[in-house]
Amino acid sequence: MAKQKKLEKAAQKAFERAEEAVAEARDAAAKLDAKKAKKAKKHAKELEKEHAEVVGRSVRSASAAEDGGAPPIDLTPPLPTVRDDSVDETVEYAGSVTTSAPHDPELDQLTVQALRDVARTRGLRNVSKLTKGQLIERLSE
Repeated sequence: MAKQKKLEKAAQKAFERAEEAVAEARDAAAKLDAKKAKKAKKHAKELEKEHAEVVGRSVRSASAAEDGGAPPIDLTPPLPTVRDDSVDETVEYAGSVTTSAPHDPELDQLTVQALRDVARTRGLRNVSKLTKGQLIERLSE
């Protein structure tokens, strides 16, 4: 019986210490949240000021342009070019796979699996890992 009471007393003390630790942790979290909230409010005010300055500038520049002042600055980036003039043009069939060897345009119409089957019927080996362009090159040889 005495051991039982000692164990209960020790458990009660441990429970009380745990409750105190939880209370301290909650207080610390509340303080931290208050600091973060304060920082967030300060940052929001700074962003609002910056936004107001930018909007004020754009309103001023628009009114200046209407008054005959300098036109507003176009800040849109230039579009990239679609054509590269340094590359030689190659004439290929529509949908053609670019290969270095001249080949039958009918091979372009076949699927990769069909090209593999054709290659196997011609006795070519190790064609399962080849790409469509590689298969066309092997079949054109």
